[in-house]
Amino acid sequence: MMTIEEYRAAILQALLDAKNEDGTPALSEKEATEALNGFTDDELQDGILWNTPQDVADIILEG
Repeated sequence: MMTIEEYRAAILQALLDAKNEDGTPALSEKEATEALNGFTDDELQDGILWNTPQDVADIILEG
């Protein structure tokens, strides 16, 4: 199983890899980091068993 640090890093990478329809980044690094920082380690720990990093990134991008 991933550590919280690895999980957080994988989510951040998924956010940074996300592209808009025109191929531009969906979020800047600052925006992605700020969005991810909205989740506490405890919140991420609760979801780590059920949600892949991509799932969490998708939730953030949809929000």
